[in-house]
Amino acid sequence: MRIEKKHTKTIFQFQSHYQQEQVWEYLTHPKYSVGFSLEPCYYNEISESFKLEKNNKWTEIHTGEDCTGDVVVCKITDADTYNLFTTVRHQAGIKNTTIFKLQKNEKGTIITEIQKFSLSIKKMKPISIFAWLMLMTGLLTKFSFKPEEDEYWFKKMEEHIKEIH
Repeated sequence: MRIEKKHTKTIFQFQSHYQQEQVWEYLTHPKYSVGFSLEPCYYNEISESFKLEKNNKWTEIHTGEDCTGDVVVCKITDADTYNLFTTVRHQAGIKNTTIFKLQKNEKGTIITEIQKFSLSIKKMKPISIFAWLMLMTGLLTKFSFKPEEDEYWFKKMEEHIKEIH
């Protein structure tokens, strides 16, 4: 496991025992994102025609204490099956780009999750100024990056895959 926190970017790397083909849908399809979470603070609305393809979208409905009622549209910006998956979302004046990179190795698959944060005028609210200050000072990544939650999610995914095989 590798954990790295920078000013506007976080990296979490996990060694999966499974192949890219076995973990791909869990990492990329929004129907699974909440299922393995330690403390889910949102749920996803996904259209029946949804496919894991570039430019497709789904909606997160946030229920967490700090963001109750936020409606966040997630858009797929890159999808190279079994290798790379990128999404973008805008919330409270922050653009969040999530990148999953999968790399095969002798133990299974190395999964690298990269979160990049930048300023955005989409979905801006008065509170966005506070979020911008947190982003510019590095406090956003300091308080929002919880590697123990990422590790929990990945381990739950591994348990689920083991159960179905």
